[in-house]
Amino acid sequence: MPGKKIIWKFFFIQTVPILISLIIIGIYISFFFKEYYIKAITTQLKSNSLLIRDIIKADIQEKDIEKLNLVTKRLGREINTRLTIINPEGMVLGDSEENPQKMENHSDRPEIKEAIKGRIGKSSRYSTTLKKDMMYLALPIKDDAYRVIGAVRVSIPLDELENRVGQIYRIIGWGGLLAVTISLGISFALARRVSRPISQMAQAAKMISKGDLSRRIREDSRDEVGDLAYSFNRMSEELQRQMGDLAREVSEKEALLSSMIEGVLAIDRDEHVILINQAAQRMLELGPDDALGKFHWEVIRNAEINNLFKEVLKTKEQKEVKLQIGPLDERAFMVYAAPIRAWGGNILGVVAVFHDVTEIRRLEKVRMEFVANVSHELRTPLTSIKGFVETLKRGAIDERENAVNFLDIIERHTDRLNQLITDLLDLSRVETGKKKMDFQPIKVEELINRAVSHFMEISNKNRPKIKYNIPSDLPMVLADEEGIETVLKNLLDNAVKYTPKRGEINITSTDKDDYIEIAVVDNGIGIPSRDLPRIFERFYCVDKARSRELGGTGLGLSIVKHIIEAHGGTVGVESEVGEGSRFTFTLSKVSKSE
Repeated sequence: MPGKKIIWKFFFIQTVPILISLIIIGIYISFFFKEYYIKAITTQLKSNSLLIRDIIKADIQEKDIEKLNLVTKRLGREINTRLTIINPEGMVLGDSEENPQKMENHSDRPEIKEAIKGRIGKSSRYSTTLKKDMMYLALPIKDDAYRVIGAVRVSIPLDELENRVGQIYRIIGWGGLLAVTISLGISFALARRVSRPISQMAQAAKMISKGDLSRRIREDSRDEVGDLAYSFNRMSEELQRQMGDLAREVSEKEALLSSMIEGVLAIDRDEHVILINQAAQRMLELGPDDALGKFHWEVIRNAEINNLFKEVLKTKEQKEVKLQIGPLDERAFMVYAAPIRAWGGNILGVVAVFHDVTEIRRLEKVRMEFVANVSHELRTPLTSIKGFVETLKRGAIDERENAVNFLDIIERHTDRLNQLITDLLDLSRVETGKKKMDFQPIKVEELINRAVSHFMEISNKNRPKIKYNIPSDLPMVLADEEGIETVLKNLLDNAVKYTPKRGEINITSTDKDDYIEIAVVDNGIGIPSRDLPRIFERFYCVDKARSRELGGTGLGLSIVKHIIEAHGGTVGVESEVGEGSRFTFTLSKVSKSE
């Protein structure tokens, strides 16, 4: 049954006043009826008593007890009322229903006491003789001198009165039952009318609490319940709008945090992790469920970070720290931590931003090494040039043979400086993207022909042979012609420098799935395995003395790497000492649509 609680509330609200009213009315009516009934009986008894007194007055005066008893019984039958005659001493002289001789003295009866005193006596009590409740009325019997010579008492049972009162109570009871039934029906109807929208509201509220903000209720009535339904629907709409705005805001913040390259981690006042973005998870090597709800020292096994959080919570001021993380401290971070403040200034927690400065530190190190290497590479030939110039100035210029030799050395160092500066400029343009690449479909055979032709022009008997055989059906590649020509020249230049005079250099090209692999293979001195990982770094030389002797700058392979990466390809090297080296790079094939 819908709205059970409301039904009973309506029922009690309506029924209790009705029942109380019925009880009060019943008590009042019964009291009033008793008074009225007793008054009517009293009047009747008084009238009968006066009549009887006049009839038996002479018999009492004559003291004819037997006749008096017979007259009493006859009169009692005629008026259908119990009749008793008592003398002034309380002795029963006659009774219409009992044997007077067996009846006890009545001098102690209240009504008899009053009658002997010359007044009308009235009393209601339980009769031990008749075993029932009785009402008694006694009148004095006086002689001609107005002396009390006895009393006549009439009595009637109160059964009829009780029956009449009981009937009234039954009527009131049935009326009350009818009122309760009607009240229950009205309560049910009202409860259904009121509880239906309330039940709908309760159900809608439960669904809203579970996240279904689209629930609405009907607005049928125009009373307070209808107003409540209207307000509930408006509240739901506003809540849905606000939750939508909040969800969008949260989504935007999550997207913002997820897209940040900086790691963000926040803790509350109890030092539990309440927020961590993907970047922080990645930096700290944590899974999605490894941090939230846990103490920060359980999540981050780093004393400096944990002390940073505690310090900010204690001082309520922002702090920063530089630290190394990792088994070998290979990762560098700059961590900024600041307190999270509420509107009232209370500290809610701490938020920390992790900046991964590993690459910056590496680049700084590379820059410093680069400056040192450039300075060294420039200083060596410049020192030699300056030394030979001073030697010439001191008189060696007059010694033709020595002077020519010195000038040859100066020229060689000048050429090396020029090549070094050229390579530095080329590398800088490639790295910074200032070198514009003109990607065009081109045949691999043409690229290799141009590079090899350059070396054929300057080749001599003392140089290794360069061989190549490019398949005629090899697909075209998408490449910058000038850039790839530089790559091939640098690779061939290295191969020529480090391959014996009678050695060979082979250029091959292979059609792979989506790209063409070009390889420059020599049978020269080879490269130690320990040097292979760094072979493409700037200024890295396996044998610096030999490199300078051969005019190398240490930048050629670095230029190769950056040009190929600008093409979206890869470079590689395989080598064994004494066996030779194999340098490879890849270029994208021209798609059919192009």
